[in-house]
Amino acid sequence: MTRGLTEVYLRDQRVWDSCALVYEDRIVGGHPDVTAYECFEEDLLDRVLLYLARECGRTVRLYDVGCGSGRLHLRYGMKIADAASLSPPESDRVRAARHGNPAYMFDPLLAERLVSVGGVDFSAQMLDIAREKLQAAGLSHLLGSRLTFDQGSAFDLAPMDAEPLPLVVCVCNSIGVMQGRAGAVELFKSVRRAIEKAGGIAVISAYRLDAVESFALGNYESTMDVCGQPRWLVPDTYASDSFLQVPRDYKRAYDTGSSIVVDVYNGEFSTGKSGHVLKRDSKAVQIVVETGHIQTYSDYESYWYSFDQFEEWTSDYWPADESYHIAGADLDSLRAEPVQLAILDPTGLLRQLMNRWKFQAVENRGSGE
Repeated sequence: MTRGLTEVYLRDQRVWDSCALVYEDRIVGGHPDVTAYECFEEDLLDRVLLYLARECGRTVRLYDVGCGSGRLHLRYGMKIADAASLSPPESDRVRAARHGNPAYMFDPLLAERLVSVGGVDFSAQMLDIAREKLQAAGLSHLLGSRLTFDQGSAFDLAPMDAEPLPLVVCVCNSIGVMQGRAGAVELFKSVRRAIEKAGGIAVISAYRLDAVESFALGNYESTMDVCGQPRWLVPDTYASDSFLQVPRDYKRAYDTGSSIVVDVYNGEFSTGKSGHVLKRDSKAVQIVVETGHIQTYSDYESYWYSFDQFEEWTSDYWPADESYHIAGADLDSLRAEPVQLAILDPTGLLRQLMNRWKFQAVENRGSGE
């Protein structure tokens, strides 16, 4: 990394370590629009994994770049854990975690073909939460063998072996919190380096710039207890790290409201002010909508990149005949409206599946979905 990129990387690492616990509660386990996006990604990865296992007969290594608190580790760890072969209390924990969640049910094919789920993240606090979550779900027997974590940089991925087939993913706009455009370029290069010689597959999933006004503004406003008060909201009376501002409600996509009500806490979660009203500064909002650069008073930064920018990176850093750039709404107009996907497939393993998705996209447009 360059010196400038390293400095931003270290700052962001501190930010994510500090917000890890509340992020797990308010984002991973909370915001409805984020949850919808995550569910779309998980269903899509299910389709890719099952296609590779069933139709291509491959064994697969899934590797999550920017894995955070281990969302994919938990999902696929549950799918490959055979509770019948475990002794209490792990078997009881697995069954309890599966209760009411069909996505966590045992899948014999994936248990055989999904050899491992790995991941890398720069936040030690996030990785600690991930390990604790897996242990609580009864997956301790898989930790360190089929479920692994690396603390490090997404920009330093080493070339992977061809067997099992590497499927490297960077999901839920993790690229948007990887130190700006310079970091995004490094990510595109890094995942190509990791999978190209092995003939593996890479997937980068991200938000789009044109969804900032309809999705991002309300999303960040209603989760400011995670990453801090967005800089487009005024006043900044309680914007410092000395206070915690907790929004009373989630703002959903397309909410046009220009204000939000928060309760302010200080010290040991003692009340600072109840019913504090924050309002949008129209000029600051316009800059965010135009640039996709989201900033808060807690040094948190995120970027929502345009479709054209993603197309440029895909073309510049991945071979054109080996890659795809797709609007999420073409695959799932309800859950993936603000999303875009870049997919690298050097050996054409996914070609048949991509043709099915293209047909689905055409059908969706024709039916007006």
